[in-house]
Amino acid sequence: MHSFLKLPLTFVSRPLRYLIRSEINSSLTLRDQNIQAALQRRALEETIDYVERKMLGVDSVTSAHELLSKALSMVKGDGLVCEFGVFSGKSINHIASHVDRVVYGFDSFEGLPERWRDGFDRGFFKVDRLPKVEKNVVLIKGWFDKTLPEFVKNQTKDVAFLHIDCDLYSSTKVIFENLGGRIKPGCIIVFDEYLNYPGWKDGEIKAFHEFLEAHHLAYEYIGYNAKHEQVAVVIK
Repeated sequence: MHSFLKLPLTFVSRPLRYLIRSEINSSLTLRDQNIQAALQRRALEETIDYVERKMLGVDSVTSAHELLSKALSMVKGDGLVCEFGVFSGKSINHIASHVDRVVYGFDSFEGLPERWRDGFDRGFFKVDRLPKVEKNVVLIKGWFDKTLPEFVKNQTKDVAFLHIDCDLYSSTKVIFENLGGRIKPGCIIVFDEYLNYPGWKDGEIKAFHEFLEAHHLAYEYIGYNAKHEQVAVVIK
């Protein structure tokens, strides 16, 4: 570092000293007033507290696909494999490459049915065409409350694996209301937006715990993404 940069401000001319202090104060003010950043920091702190209380001893991963792979390796039986929230098809194709059965993908492809949070308004994630998917993927287009009742009526198997990537409490609640009777001990569920974002306590996690209480079921954490929002559980 140049020696003059180490000099105290008293050795700098008054106008330059004033300019330096103004820039420093401006930078600090902008940083301190960034509400979005502050909300995310708070969400992270709350998530850390939750992990310390609920997930000590649970192995973490560093990507969503790594967590999916880990969870899929623990699937038992020949039950249903479903994803809710297909969007571009990346995750459902990843799932399809790990199983030797049909993977059902549910999505309206019209985007979010309602506002989720800051930056994610109604219609966000809308796509103009269905994604290209693996041969063992069946896409079921439509809102969950319209497509799930008929789907459940035509199925005889319980659920072996669920990937819930629908962001919203309301959408997650619809999933559990319709599939609740098919979710038994041993079922693996991966949530894509479980924690670590502003408002996470009122999202997928809330709908999940309401389902557990209503059906008198327990669960165990089997993994989480240490760098994002994903969590995997097994029903006990």
